[in-house]
Parts: sequence; C-alpha cells; structure tokens
Amino acid sequence: MNSKGVAGVIAGATLLVATGLAAQPLGVPPGRWWERPQVAEQLALTAEQKARLESLSVENARGMIDVKAAVEKAELDLRVAAEAEPFDATKVRGAFRTVQQARTRLENERFEALLRVREVLSADQWRQLRELTRDAVRERVQERRGGQGGPPARPPREREF
Repeated sequence: MNSKGVAGVIAGATLLVATGLAAQPLGVPPGRWWERPQVAEQLALTAEQKARLESLSVENARGMIDVKAAVEKAELDLRVAAEAEPFDATKVRGAFRTVQQARTRLENERFEALLRVREVLSADQWRQLRELTRDAVRERVQERRGGQGGPPARPPREREF
C-alpha cells in the first residue's frame, strides 16, 4: 500500500473512533432501545432486564462525561500546541499521543458498556437484537438510496430503532 493509501486508512480509522462508529462493533443499536415497546416485546425483555439496562445506562452516562471531557481537553491542547509560536513538533507529537490515549479510553468505555449490556441478555435475545439492528440499518440504507435517484423508497413505516 502506498503512503496515500496508508494515510487514508489512518484518517478513516481516526474518523471512526472520533465519531463513535467503532463503538458499535457488536451490532447493537445506540440509545435506549429497551424502552421501545416493539423492541422490548420482540426480545421478551423482563422487567428486571429493563431495570438493569436502565441502571447500566445511567452508570455509563455518568462515566462517559469525564471520559468525553478528557478527549475534548486533549484535542484543545493539541490545537493550541499546533498553533503555538515558536512551533515545537515534539510538543505537538506529545499532545497528539495524549489525544490518542484519551480516545482509546473513550472507546474502551463504550466497548465495556456493550459487554455489560450483553451480560443482561440471553443468547437468543442478543441474537434477535442484532438481527433487528441489521434489519433497521438495511431499511435505512434502502430509504436513502430511494431518495437519491435509486429505486423508489418504500412508504415510511414506524421504525423499530
């Protein structure tokens, strides 16, 4: 792979991490999907499971505040270092490493949150949730294609996610 290709891969990976897309490697929908009646019914979630998922959501949200703030601070420090005069490449590299470390912590937190969700669900519920997610994503892609000169989109229906 040439240097442009390597740079493209690095840029793409950085974008995935920065946007949080890499946080969904297990095919689980973002948000509070267990509160959607259709999803909860299809998965046959118990009241106990819903309560545990809610508790995990609150715990995760609290923990993510500090982790996201650390990423933002590190990005600010990188910007300041890169714009400083006189320019010091060593400081910029150090600031960049700090950004990378903060983003890695953020992704680790997101991944651990997904693992905690998985522990709440049975194997069958987990499989069904992933299938529902794939179907919803596939439907959105088809709808977008229909809106961009592709085949006509199906009539809108209530979304599961």
